[in-house]
Amino acid sequence: MKPAKPLQENFHTGIEPRYGDEVQKVSSRYFSSRIRSIAAILIISHFIAVSCACATAYDFLRFTKPGNVFGVSPDLMTRSMNPWAPDNIWTLGEGWGFPPFYYRTKVPGVFDRTDFFYPLGRSEESTFQSKLKFDPFFENRWSKIPPFDGYSRVLTVYKGRSDLGQDYWGFFPFYGHMYRRFGVDKSSFFLFPLYYEYSYDDEHTTKFLWPIGTYANSPGRQSLKIWPLFGKDQIRKDYSSWFLLWPLIQKTEKYQGTEQFSSFLAAPFPLYVKQDDAYSTQTTLIWPFLSYYRHYASGHERYKFYPFITYGTGGGLEELSLFFVYSYKRDRNKFSTSTDSDARVSVGGDSVFTEQKFLLINTIQKQYRKGLLVYSKYRFWPFAEYVWDLEKGSHLKIPEIIPIKQDWWDLNLGRMLRFVDLRETPITRELSMLFGLSKRSEIKATPYIPGPPKPGDDNFAELVTGAFGKR
Repeated sequence: MKPAKPLQENFHTGIEPRYGDEVQKVSSRYFSSRIRSIAAILIISHFIAVSCACATAYDFLRFTKPGNVFGVSPDLMTRSMNPWAPDNIWTLGEGWGFPPFYYRTKVPGVFDRTDFFYPLGRSEESTFQSKLKFDPFFENRWSKIPPFDGYSRVLTVYKGRSDLGQDYWGFFPFYGHMYRRFGVDKSSFFLFPLYYEYSYDDEHTTKFLWPIGTYANSPGRQSLKIWPLFGKDQIRKDYSSWFLLWPLIQKTEKYQGTEQFSSFLAAPFPLYVKQDDAYSTQTTLIWPFLSYYRHYASGHERYKFYPFITYGTGGGLEELSLFFVYSYKRDRNKFSTSTDSDARVSVGGDSVFTEQKFLLINTIQKQYRKGLLVYSKYRFWPFAEYVWDLEKGSHLKIPEIIPIKQDWWDLNLGRMLRFVDLRETPITRELSMLFGLSKRSEIKATPYIPGPPKPGDDNFAELVTGAFGKR
């Protein structure tokens, strides 16, 4: 069964936030005594030296220094080592070397990887595939088990074999074809972007001077576009759109008659914009300044005069924002099992999210599931940040000056900007202090995650204490 092909040709895209990273708090007695023992001038000099070096933690592992045993996250890496591994399984490995020039990671009998000049080069061997790459010059990946599919590339010349045994090759941008790559069954090009075509199930699409011209006349898709002048597109019963002088006049509808239904209308943009889904409707005048939102089931309504004021009421929800200086949001049904209690429009049915901001960037965020706290975050910028997640663990950062939420940054450089970086996953506990100069990691005898912080009144006092990991 093929995965659903993403629908990409629409104007408006909603992005739901995803919270959480492996994290934990530490006893204040432990790190305060260590900090006091180091003079400020020594800290600054070591920080400069360490910042010039590359980090020893990579995007796919959870270790803190060469030679350590580490726990491999089930969400990130086990599929690369063993695609048949059960969900949520943790694997232990070891690493050593001199990053970023050379570093080797190994799970005995399963996985062996060598990074050189990280992140450019990598050699990887597992029980089911072999990889070798050095960006952007060459790449080689082939399976060791049937159907022995794979892919090789030197600069823009490539060849490969699909998982159905179909051979392909090409020399981009002059000529080439592929099978079962990039989400389509077959694709080919000639003097790209002059000519490009692809097929997926019963859909066959041809593009000229990409992305200007699109033509399709197949059972799965009917389309004719000359962007940005005019266009009309119909993909089975899942997607339909038309536009005239894009983006002034356009209409898009997806998955009519289902819970995933959504629609977007601009007539003309930005004077009038209307967005609907199976759960809510929103109308905006002079986008994005004046808007009205209503959640059907709960009756929650939100009025917004961006960026000056936002006010919402109804369905047990209250929210108020005044020019980014003060922000308040409260769900009075958060300890119930109501399916309509999320001011952010909960589709899952049992999840409630609350948020309160202080001076725009200081925030308390909490997520409840069936009345139980499953996630909390306290950001007291720039002094500290603490995150607790029921499934992934907890993370304490002191200070947190650059709040970039990205795994590569956090694991490679983020900890080198902090006095204390303490994270805890179900099977590991890692402590980095004094901008990464002092590091310690350990494997837990029994997998567990400490209990959640005690919910408070979402006031400034809770923000400050919570940000430093107080439970």
